[in-house]
Amino acid sequence: MTGNDEGRAAARWIAARARPLDAPGAAAPLTDLEPLRGLAAGAEVVGLGAATRGAHEVSVLQHRTARFLVEELGFRTLALEEDWTTGLALDAYTLTGEGDPHDLLATMWLPWQTEEMLDVLLWMREFNERHPEDPIRFLGLDLTATGPIAYDTVAAHVRETAPDRLPELDAHYGQLRPSGGIDEYVGRYRGLADKDPYIEHARRAYDLVAALPPAPGRDAALRHAQAIVDFHLFHSRPVMEALPYVERRMAENLLRWREETGSRIAYWGGSAHSAPGDARLDTHLNTGGHLRRALGDGYLSIGFTFGRGAVHGGVPVPPPPAGYADAVLDEAAATAHYLADLRDPADPAAAAWLDAPARLRVIGPGYRPEDDQDHHVSGGSPGTRLDLAVHSREVTPSRPVPPRS
Repeated sequence: MTGNDEGRAAARWIAARARPLDAPGAAAPLTDLEPLRGLAAGAEVVGLGAATRGAHEVSVLQHRTARFLVEELGFRTLALEEDWTTGLALDAYTLTGEGDPHDLLATMWLPWQTEEMLDVLLWMREFNERHPEDPIRFLGLDLTATGPIAYDTVAAHVRETAPDRLPELDAHYGQLRPSGGIDEYVGRYRGLADKDPYIEHARRAYDLVAALPPAPGRDAALRHAQAIVDFHLFHSRPVMEALPYVERRMAENLLRWREETGSRIAYWGGSAHSAPGDARLDTHLNTGGHLRRALGDGYLSIGFTFGRGAVHGGVPVPPPPAGYADAVLDEAAATAHYLADLRDPADPAAAAWLDAPARLRVIGPGYRPEDDQDHHVSGGSPGTRLDLAVHSREVTPSRPVPPRS
């Protein structure tokens, strides 16, 4: 139970607005999601923020929502919290079929290496085969695993436009270019006592490209050169200290893509990043906060929450503690899954609950049931973090990637 009058009133108000959803499979008909047609009609970017990346039902509901946005509302980019350079290979596969989806999946961040994410890649490829003149694109937003393709792209541009500067570029990138696995490189780099020379080489390489005269491919080369700088800056600091920088960069990457392509974007990620919090704050904004500040109501935040169950690897998750927003959302559940609009409450008690600070549960890869109350985000109210809620009463673990058929 929620434990207070405002929470109970909010649960009743949510239950009255809730619309049942199905999660039988990602390819199921989308008729139950029809309310989204009106709810997302004015959105340029929709955040699909999950409380966990390790639950089958949550991933299926994110996928089905992305399908509705693409197939029914004309969204044409799926932005994922995955590295920019990995995203380029995934984009090439979805556009052309280049590469093997199993091999590509193995290059992604470990929580994405699931049957559910494989289904997303296969759906995108199938959609693009049917709509070659109007494809959906894949965009990697992150900067924490920048791979060799970034260095290759910058070098190719310099070789084409200013070959006499190539030895200078090679001198900067000689120590920076990852060899072996990216995780091995990150571990080695983070272990260095003095990272400043590496950051300086990355910055001077960027300045070299920026000083070249305008030519085809320059913008892409600059973007890759900046990604190399960002990568080395991020890994030069403790993760939590560097996180605000990453949040801002992910928002900037998404907004730049929107400006360049004109595409409406489904932003698939974790709710710790996508759910805005209080966009009035001047510091520590997450990605969703930056997007809300830039787009206003053009950014729609959907939170994919759950009550209890088990996540990746079969790790059990108890019901959310009293005082969490998730506890109220779970109390409102009359069906296994539902969609509810949390905006514009007429009930004063529900409005008070939506405006009051509350924790929102986040189950990351390192979750331990005995530390359940440590797995949350704060710094906002349910009403500032979530415009819509897609809630599941119980979840099961995400599924391992099946073998090639």
